[in-house]
Amino acid sequence: MRILVIGAAGRTGRHVLDQGVARGHAITAFARDGAAPTGVAGLRAVVKGDAARAEDLRAAVREQDAVLCAVGGSAIARALIEVMPEAGVRRLVMTSSRSVTATRPRLAVGLAWLRFRAVYADLARAEGMLQASGLDWRIVRAVMLVDGPAAGAVHIDRAADATGGDWRLTRADYARTLLDVAEDDTARQSELGVGGPARGRGPARRAR
Repeated sequence: MRILVIGAAGRTGRHVLDQGVARGHAITAFARDGAAPTGVAGLRAVVKGDAARAEDLRAAVREQDAVLCAVGGSAIARALIEVMPEAGVRRLVMTSSRSVTATRPRLAVGLAWLRFRAVYADLARAEGMLQASGLDWRIVRAVMLVDGPAAGAVHIDRAADATGGDWRLTRADYARTLLDVAEDDTARQSELGVGGPARGRGPARRAR
């Protein structure tokens, strides 16, 4: 697949680049000016720009099979919703947070919203925009992301308010899941929550 990765210079984005190239995809990295990823062999192209500006995205989106957004937000969602139909590109994988839809455990969710209200509210707006866009959107909500070696498995929940899995998820495992979702022809207009593999309980899905 030809995949445009937005937020390519970030910690999650870098894992997406490495793993996407390893899977044989033609990866175009999109990052802010001066923040282009270095040391990633085999990229199709590197494009510098502001993902919240439609004019910066327009040329990069052309001739892609999918867009994978490793950074969320309503401004980026708005720009992509504008330019993707123009280019005939339908598939969009967007990162988000499990806290956007979670209500349990009540205390932990309440404290998270108290601290990150503006961030979660903006992610919620972005999700709503995608769901109304008519695109082939896929929203992948993560628990707390951490650095470190991949566990090799993740816990997947389809229910918006599910609480399964570990509350920590490595960026490497999250990147694998994002690519799995991008490749999945059956995942059209879907949303899922991703956590670390449950410790001694519940099913875990092996990361490819």
